[in-house]
Amino acid sequence: MAGNPRTKNGYSMFEMSSMIQKAIRRCDIPHAAYAAAELYPGYRTLLWNRLLTVSAEDCYGIMTREIMALAQADERLNGKKPADKANMVFLAKAVILLCMARKNRDADYVACNYLWGNRRLTEGEVIDLIDSSEVERLMREEPNFRVPAYVFDVHTYRGKQQGKTRLDFFIEENEALEPRQMSLFDEGSFGEYYQRSHDAGFRLTPAYDQRWKDYMAGRETDPTHNGKNFPDPEDGS
Repeated sequence: MAGNPRTKNGYSMFEMSSMIQKAIRRCDIPHAAYAAAELYPGYRTLLWNRLLTVSAEDCYGIMTREIMALAQADERLNGKKPADKANMVFLAKAVILLCMARKNRDADYVACNYLWGNRRLTEGEVIDLIDSSEVERLMREEPNFRVPAYVFDVHTYRGKQQGKTRLDFFIEENEALEPRQMSLFDEGSFGEYYQRSHDAGFRLTPAYDQRWKDYMAGRETDPTHNGKNFPDPEDGS
């Protein structure tokens, strides 16, 4: 997609795509709905794909099938209708469900730290795993609307200009989840991700590298210890 495509009111499509996910994490229904309304007329497929990603990346439980069903319902009822002729109830319900869903970013943590294949398992690891029993105001436009500052993170051009980093993203977006669901990896170090990035040749400035080391201090990649230790839901985590 060349250049910087724009939504119906002239916002950057990329910024609106960022805003809808950031707003959902914060249970900010008005801004999530606004972004959805901006994207729907010209970027319907991209919008539903983004909501599906949010359902897996940020939401606890089985939200993805709900969003898939709403996307299919939108396609069935609205088809190729222009946005001003479409029934927006399916999109509105998707926004509400995602905003109100219990949140955690366990899937993103696992994707970064465990979904890798840069080494073969040892024969012992394979045998152990095979033999183990453990394998088992929503649509209303506001004249004075401003894009919230939280939209601009390391994934956006403006965020990069402001010095936002991937570590900022991991920390801030996890803390922003509302309502927040207890996470298995709240105390995870992202150590595997850090090491693989380093091994792949990514070099950090000394100050940023130190921030990573400070963040990881006292943490470990798998605080569940292979599923043996889980957070206590009564301790407020």
